[in-house]
Amino acid sequence: MGRTPDQKNRIGALPPRYAFVLNPHADAGFTKCPRCDTRTNIRKFSLVIHVEDFGLLLLGKTCRLCLKCETLVVHKAELDELVRAVLNAPEPTYVVLGTANRQVHRRGLAGGASLDDVRAHTSDFKSYWKVDFMPKGWYPKSGSAG
Repeated sequence: MGRTPDQKNRIGALPPRYAFVLNPHADAGFTKCPRCDTRTNIRKFSLVIHVEDFGLLLLGKTCRLCLKCETLVVHKAELDELVRAVLNAPEPTYVVLGTANRQVHRRGLAGGASLDDVRAHTSDFKSYWKVDFMPKGWYPKSGSAG
């Protein structure tokens, strides 16, 4: 399968989908979208992850999804634990590249998915977002001297 010029920096052959947020805050559940403040839904995705010194990993993971702005939120602590358990590595370095079709994930579990098959059925992320979290509470007004 040939790759078009706009695909040269992508791994997946499918059009990019979802904005991706890797939530570093274990205590923030993101029941509302960090981008548009819409209520998020729980969905299971097959994440395509590149792990340093290992290669590609297809991992089924329950995530938060905002249907309005198509933002996918994954908890970093949960993902770290899953990747460590699968690879039996203490501190793996990884990058989440996109999502794959569930059928490819199932074939991968059975050992029947090639790299070309994964690429043909993967959607890269449209964008990556960083979230900052400020817990509710009282804060002094900024800029006041006193």
